[in-house]
Amino acid sequence: MSPSAIWRKLFDVRKGEAARTLFMSLYLLCVMVAYYILKPVSAAMFLNKFNIDKLPYLYILIAGGGGVLAYLYTRLALRSSLTVAVTCTMLIAVVCLIALWWLIGLNLPWMLYVFNVWVSLFSITLFSQGWLVAANVFDSREAKRLYGLLGLGAVGGAAIGSAVTTFTVKIVGTRNLILACAAMVLLAFGAFLGAVRQRGESLVRARAAEAEKLEFSARGIFAAVTRYRHLQVIIAIILLTFIVDELVDFQFQAMAKHRFRGDQLTAFFGGFYVYLNLISLVLQLFLTAWRRVGVGGTLQIMPVSITVASLAAAAVPGLVSAVFLRFSEAVNRYTFNRTGMELLFLPLPSGLKNRTKAFVDIFVDRFGRGIAGILLAAMLWAGLRDMRVVAILTLVFTGAWMLLARIAQREYTGTVRSRIERRRLELEDARLTVGDPGTLRLLEQTVGCANARQACYALSMLAEAPGYNLAPLLCRLSTSPLLEVRAMVYDVAGSIGSMELLAAALAEIQAPESQNVKPAVAYVLAVSPEAAQRAAQFLNHVNAMVVDGVIEALRDKGELARDVLTPAWIATAAADADPERRRMAASAMAVRCEETADLSRLLEDPDRRVVAEACRAAGSVGSRASLDRIVRKLDDPALRSVVIESLTAYGARISGALGDCLADESLSMGVRRQIPRVLKLIRDQRSVDVLLKALARPELSIRAAVLRALSHLRETAPRLDFGETFVTEQILHEARHYFDLYSALEPFRSHKDTRTATGLLTRALEERLQQTIERLFHLLGLRYPPEDMHAAYLAVRQRRREQFLAALDFLDTVLERPLKRVLLPLLDSSEGLAERGRDLFGVEIRDAEAAVRDLIRSPDPWLAACAMAAAAEQKLYRLAPDILAAEKHAGTEVLQVAHSAKMAL
Repeated sequence: MSPSAIWRKLFDVRKGEAARTLFMSLYLLCVMVAYYILKPVSAAMFLNKFNIDKLPYLYILIAGGGGVLAYLYTRLALRSSLTVAVTCTMLIAVVCLIALWWLIGLNLPWMLYVFNVWVSLFSITLFSQGWLVAANVFDSREAKRLYGLLGLGAVGGAAIGSAVTTFTVKIVGTRNLILACAAMVLLAFGAFLGAVRQRGESLVRARAAEAEKLEFSARGIFAAVTRYRHLQVIIAIILLTFIVDELVDFQFQAMAKHRFRGDQLTAFFGGFYVYLNLISLVLQLFLTAWRRVGVGGTLQIMPVSITVASLAAAAVPGLVSAVFLRFSEAVNRYTFNRTGMELLFLPLPSGLKNRTKAFVDIFVDRFGRGIAGILLAAMLWAGLRDMRVVAILTLVFTGAWMLLARIAQREYTGTVRSRIERRRLELEDARLTVGDPGTLRLLEQTVGCANARQACYALSMLAEAPGYNLAPLLCRLSTSPLLEVRAMVYDVAGSIGSMELLAAALAEIQAPESQNVKPAVAYVLAVSPEAAQRAAQFLNHVNAMVVDGVIEALRDKGELARDVLTPAWIATAAADADPERRRMAASAMAVRCEETADLSRLLEDPDRRVVAEACRAAGSVGSRASLDRIVRKLDDPALRSVVIESLTAYGARISGALGDCLADESLSMGVRRQIPRVLKLIRDQRSVDVLLKALARPELSIRAAVLRALSHLRETAPRLDFGETFVTEQILHEARHYFDLYSALEPFRSHKDTRTATGLLTRALEERLQQTIERLFHLLGLRYPPEDMHAAYLAVRQRRREQFLAALDFLDTVLERPLKRVLLPLLDSSEGLAERGRDLFGVEIRDAEAAVRDLIRSPDPWLAACAMAAAAEQKLYRLAPDILAAEKHAGTEVLQVAHSAKMAL
């Protein structure tokens, strides 16, 4: 096997992923090089300066101070984009490293405490940021394949950093290695920029920290802990892990200090981490096989190995036993124990899982380390300085740990069984796949149960399990009495290319009353070496479901579809008396991606299902000849969603034609109002330009639909140009419209609560004022951040005093002067608003007759109808000519009111 084939077998890096994977691996490698230089340097400098008695207090300080700093960093990170946060963090890190190098050179003892706390924060921020960047440049499917390779980069970086420390410290000195870390951080930043650019999209919208980091409350976590025994065991194990970690580290550092001094101590720490990380690298390569020992077995490896090493340390205390102990703890924590904990978290609900991990990162980690520091400080204060005592204390904690690991295995099995039964085992975003033997056994039992949905769910999860032999299970399940299970079997067998079910699938297809033919047909055409002949044979089958199954199966087989779905077959089917056959003819056109002369006839078919499929076909082939027919069908509510889907499939090339339809007054309003719904789904600058032009339309319903479409595009495609100057003009135009409506309302305010035509007009005007404000905020969302404008709109609409005033203050801060001088008085709507309209736009307050006359001439049909009814009620005889003129151009909704008003006057 060639080296490239071996590489592909070990790491499934696919087309388009190599550069991203390389840059992210380099990022993690450079960060870990820097950290594994800083880690031995900071530890050695502290031990060279202080007595071992001070080390527990450093643990406590790192647990408390580092925890607070990490929490504050998370709060700040949630407010900024990931790109900004990574850039700022790395630049600050470089500046801090240079400053620490200089300040430590001044021989300030307290700076060594600061240095060690800063190093602990360095590892938390830069390393976690790296994985967060990876989560944004890889989707969950890519992550399952590639995160192992990224982990290799991290472990390799740790080994390189340790080696650099070991072999250069005696040449350049311990303190000067800090400057080398600054250079590595700059290289990591370059790798980050490369990874982001390879992704081809901005990370501006990605947050610099996961929301779950702060979206939990201690009360909520404690409530979940009391409810889930599984969660109690997880937190207890993690707490013991961190306590044991600090106890082991104390023994290791105490023995190292006793043996080495100065640069020799730094070199010793560096050499230890070289061997540690090289062995971790080997284990990282072959770790997958260890998952087969199960959750309980994986979790037992670390406490058992630490117990053995602690027994040696208690019996023969010294540097060798301390190194063996530390090695046993560290190599397991980042390999076997991490895998076991990830598996243990797997069956928890996704939201609870994320909140618990955040709680662990922020509190449990520091709490455990703080407890260890307090225990060590108390022992030293009591005069118990013998390392045997610390080793025995470690044995106590590892004994409890092993007991909890056994309990964890039982809880894990019970939780997985429960979640599978409820189909709630969430693996879509998991960074590892199912491989635990206990879980596999549960899934195998579930696929044979009488509940079809549970069985299908379990089978889909087994299909994700690496190295699992599905063939025997699929053969057994192909005879299942459950229709859904047999369908799932054919889907899975087709996806893995198994030909063992061909005979069963053909029998299923030929069965006279089989309801499972479509999956069987898709499977046969996917794996059969005679797919073309089979497809041609199935197209003439008496069972329409078989024919439909062939057409669906050929959707992603372009060349085969063109050979099988011939124009002659389509023409015959299109002329068939059976509407189901005509529908399949239209569907075949879409699959073949070729228009035929039968399409126009199918678009006018009396059967709506045929018309719907013909619309889809026209969209798929991009039939310009059919465009006008399809647009006019927007008026049919039964076909509307299909028509919108079909028009969207045409893409941006029809944006101009849709703009013409939007402006065409000969089309019904029902058609024109739906066109913005199509344009908002075509994320192209041409759609935006058409919609911006339509903002000037006089019809309020069209303007409202256009604004909703623009707002949607602003959120989904923010890179498009929304015409800042034009939008500003439209905002001022809407503001003028608001003042016009407000002026028209003034003469009728006293009629608001009356059950009269005039009262109805008053309420209609107030409703239109509210709708105008909504349109104003939609327009503002095209110029300013949409989420900010939406929040401000909600505060203005609800009119709760504190929120309302805060919204006005916010708008006063962000709006440009030409807008704020118009909008703030309008939104405040206090005394003097009519005068403000006169000053800004020359809108005069009118008497009742003048106001009603203008409303009768309004392009708004509802306001025009209400104004005519009010004119008749108020006996405004001089408005009869205006009503007569409006009647000539009125639509059906206004015509009857106009006729009644004319008769009354």
